[in-house]
Amino acid sequence: MSPPRIVVVGAGVTGLSLAYTLQEDARRAGAPLSLTVLEAAPRSGGHAHSTRVDGFLVEAGPNGFLNREPQVMALIEQLGLAPRLVEARPEAKRRFILRGGRLCQVPDGPATLITTPALSWRAKLRLMYEPFAPGPPAGVEETIHEFATRRIGAEAAEMLVDAAVSGISAGDSRRLSVSAQFPMMTEMERDHGSLVKAMFARRSKGQGPSKLLSFDHGMGTLTSTLAERLGGAVHTTSPVRSIERAGAAWRLNVNGGDALEADHVVLTTAARVAAPLVQGIDPVLSSSLQGVGYAGIAVVALGYEVADIPRALDGYGYLVTRPEEMATLGVVWESSLFPGRAPAGQALLRVMLGGSRRPDIVEAPDEQKVDVARQELVRVMGIRQAPRHVSVFTWPGAIAQYMVGHQERRASVMDRLRLHPGLALCGTSYDGVSFNHAVKSGRVMARQLGERLWGDECQPAA
Repeated sequence: MSPPRIVVVGAGVTGLSLAYTLQEDARRAGAPLSLTVLEAAPRSGGHAHSTRVDGFLVEAGPNGFLNREPQVMALIEQLGLAPRLVEARPEAKRRFILRGGRLCQVPDGPATLITTPALSWRAKLRLMYEPFAPGPPAGVEETIHEFATRRIGAEAAEMLVDAAVSGISAGDSRRLSVSAQFPMMTEMERDHGSLVKAMFARRSKGQGPSKLLSFDHGMGTLTSTLAERLGGAVHTTSPVRSIERAGAAWRLNVNGGDALEADHVVLTTAARVAAPLVQGIDPVLSSSLQGVGYAGIAVVALGYEVADIPRALDGYGYLVTRPEEMATLGVVWESSLFPGRAPAGQALLRVMLGGSRRPDIVEAPDEQKVDVARQELVRVMGIRQAPRHVSVFTWPGAIAQYMVGHQERRASVMDRLRLHPGLALCGTSYDGVSFNHAVKSGRVMARQLGERLWGDECQPAA
């Protein structure tokens, strides 16, 4: 009997995690497997890509992850990468927002809540009222901004929550669904009646704050290791043009190559990329996929002499509140966050531009992005000297936006897939937008496929 033929489309962290987990599960089950991973770009890894230039370790995308997802930690252990993990410095817990042209520390406890200029006294008093805030309106899917306003007040929703949402998802808290984007928040309210009460309950169970982790050579360590372990299964510069039925199997038409046939196809690309691939087999499915929105982002990494930076880089960095009307969403003080990110006596900053606030800047030439990033650093931090290093990474449509109605759209997509046995979708367009979600989505899909193919003989890790 010939081995099952599985093609994974997309070699970002979701596709790589899926393919590697499936490969190891097949090995554990002693089962044959024909596995192919197709990637349109010249390299694998997607956004999780790290470069070492001029002595600076620069992240093109995510710079770390929280240690609260078992699937991610299990994968790291399985790859033997646990010794290469590095934890963010304690100073990283100190975070700032830009309000009224001033960097204000975000409150992280009662003491800083009292002293922070990030909120007015009226807003601080309203924040303390959170345990007594009214419950959710019946039959209404709230936006993040609506949820936050109801629970912690309008000012905190605008100054803290909206800025955080821009930093996390590059999106607009007034349009994103709280139950889809941050389901933990609605679960905390449902289970405890209050976010504050939920946090106290978590602490009483020993569930303290998660740790922020990365790798000694950056986040690309994980994706490059996965690609290495998959070996010849990964084919870069292999964009899929279309997918069609071939009897009981599937045929993938690849630009510049021969068509491939597969028993199972998993699309791990963004929904906006998957949509045209399935247009020929299911226009309704394609239309649903096109309904998922995205926000683009540009990353400008700047290396400076420490002496050229007027203020101490004494924290994670800062987020920019919407009333500042800047192209910058936030700035991460990378060299203060993890060790080894900059040469001695130098500092590395990453400026995040664009998102839903300024989509135009994502399409601008790199020179303009650098100019805007530097001008806004002068305005906030007073850095006037020329940088010693500059890197620019542009990610159009980088982050899926879970607008109100996202869960219904996702359910519609998954229902439609039942009409096409052997075709599957996973990734951050559907299962959460964080790095942890991306890995988990691939691992869960691998387990589902493995159980379908090998049943109890397959015992996946974690």
